[in-house]
Amino acid sequence: MKSRAASTLRMLAGIAALIGFALPSGAASSGSGLDLSNVDRSVPPSVDFYRFAIGGWLARTTIPADRAEWGSFDQADRTTIERLRRLLESPDQSLAPVGSERRKVGDFYAACTDLEGIEANGLSALAPVLRRIAALRSVSQLASVAAESFALVPSFANSPLFSFGPEQNPKDATHVIASLSQGGLTMDTRDDYLERDPHSLKIRRAYAAYVGRVFALLGDSAARGAAETRAVLSLETALAKASKEPADLRDPLANYHPMPMEAVVSLSPHFAWRLYFAGTGLSNAHAVLMDVGQPGFFTALDALLSSAPLDSWKSYLRWHAVSGNTAAEPKAFRIAALAFRRAYYGVTSEPPRSESCTRATSNALGFAVGSLYARSYFPPKARARARREVASIKAQLHEDLETLAWMGPVTRAHALAKLAKLNTSKVGYPDHPLRYTRLTVGSADYLADVIAANRFEFRRQIAKIGKPTDRSDWGITPQTVNAYYDPSMNEIVVPAGILQPPFFDPNADDAVNFGGIGAVIGHELTHGFDDQGTDYDGDGNLKPWISPRDAARFRVRVGCIIAQANAYAVGDGLDLHLNGRLVAGEATADLGGITLSFRALQASLGGRPAAPIAGFTAQQRFYLSFAQIWRSKIRPLAERAQVLGDPHPVSRYRVDATVSDADPFYAAFGVAPGTPMYREPGKRCRIW
Repeated sequence: MKSRAASTLRMLAGIAALIGFALPSGAASSGSGLDLSNVDRSVPPSVDFYRFAIGGWLARTTIPADRAEWGSFDQADRTTIERLRRLLESPDQSLAPVGSERRKVGDFYAACTDLEGIEANGLSALAPVLRRIAALRSVSQLASVAAESFALVPSFANSPLFSFGPEQNPKDATHVIASLSQGGLTMDTRDDYLERDPHSLKIRRAYAAYVGRVFALLGDSAARGAAETRAVLSLETALAKASKEPADLRDPLANYHPMPMEAVVSLSPHFAWRLYFAGTGLSNAHAVLMDVGQPGFFTALDALLSSAPLDSWKSYLRWHAVSGNTAAEPKAFRIAALAFRRAYYGVTSEPPRSESCTRATSNALGFAVGSLYARSYFPPKARARARREVASIKAQLHEDLETLAWMGPVTRAHALAKLAKLNTSKVGYPDHPLRYTRLTVGSADYLADVIAANRFEFRRQIAKIGKPTDRSDWGITPQTVNAYYDPSMNEIVVPAGILQPPFFDPNADDAVNFGGIGAVIGHELTHGFDDQGTDYDGDGNLKPWISPRDAARFRVRVGCIIAQANAYAVGDGLDLHLNGRLVAGEATADLGGITLSFRALQASLGGRPAAPIAGFTAQQRFYLSFAQIWRSKIRPLAERAQVLGDPHPVSRYRVDATVSDADPFYAAFGVAPGTPMYREPGKRCRIW
């Protein structure tokens, strides 16, 4: 095999000579912000651009044992976590006044690192809810315990039975309503419960072992634990069968069903909704409009409530109460969770405790920690440059919308009106961050602190229901290595966490920044006009503005993306392909991102040729930077999970498929007909 690989490399070098592309030599540091040690010069860009751009990185990189995937986002995240750790371990935290946010941050971190204290406290913080579950005498009493269980977990998505939280009214984005949607599962997707392939069956066996182990740790006999495990899997499988597939959740119109509380009660009469809403703190539930995303799910849930034994529901609630916060529980529970993650994702160890505790503190007191991070690591000049880049790419989107061939005049007018209202001011950090005055943090029981933080956030979110929309709100913290577009807010948010290398460097070459964070910004802006964005107007209301004729034209163009993704095989021995319907929005935005950002780069050059750096032109540096922000190695099982439920395509596809649809890429690297990266002009997907 090795000799065959060497022969292949010689063949690829020969192809490079034939197509006339010279591979530049250069040091690891290009002087532009690119790390040229990532480049694999033995693989021509016209043969495999992803490997050309990051093959050096792939060759020397090993996925850490505690990670399912390792790439540029993970590396930037680890840098952020290390910076935060140093801040959290500063003596200033413990010396801050009692009750201050800085002291709360320090106390939370200290409690997390106190492993002896965690062992000594056990599950005492969960004892009240476990006693309430044990005391249940009828299905009608489930609702109040379920309401308490919701506030125990760190995410609405991980809540038992279903998902409940605030939502901007899709038809009136100025106000917040209640949202009820499918949920109640522990594993990532419905397919994990329903598919019959060998990998899915193996994962379900591992999941059953995990559930059984937790019941054993709770002191149950083998016979009782086995019965409880069967009950949990039976109920979650039934909920999975009642759930829509991930691709079907992407249609906002098909998942919007507004109704008053009385209609919700009629939909699932076996669930005591009034008790539930009172338990969550939604005191005015009778007067609040509710969006039931998937009514069929709640009909199925009602049937389960009337048919499944009460003991099964008690086992289910007990499992969710304990499994929701294993990182804050004694070592035996963490080991049980790790064994399942090993089977599900392929990870083999926990992260270092200091890393886990930094991340946990960052999640629990996110904006307090974010303020510390921004003051220390995100200077005003970086924020100013990032905002200029956002403005330049938004200007390119304006120009694009004015000239898109498939848009008629009515659609174009609506698109431009929406763009004019699109908020791009949320860069770096909020000017008035969330305060944690009402959150009490001690240092004696870490699990109690975690539950207190979860309850604080749950109550904060529920308090939004029935009130006007707060358009100053941020959906992620400043230290998050990510960015997003919110269709109901019609805004993009670009936090300080992602405004670091390799995405952004205020001292780097324009081409590298436009290929990195510029492509990310363009991606998020494009979401306002993709197959979901066209359903929301400039005020964030669910009000499709694209004309029927233009919608048909657009569907044909998105259909090209879908077909391209469906043909893309992924996984090592897993026999999987991407789901084009699932990834259509993200893949469409990727193409929009590099299209707009490349044009912004060209505009910044003003028609003047930029001097090559380390032998690469500005255009080449742009595409190299784009590829390098998507560098990633992923374990096969984690890739399987991504393909089944994540609307984001795998990284290799995000690079090779996206650039092969971009005409300037061909000119930049001399990609000629007959080479693997070449796609006939008529077969290139063209949307933006």
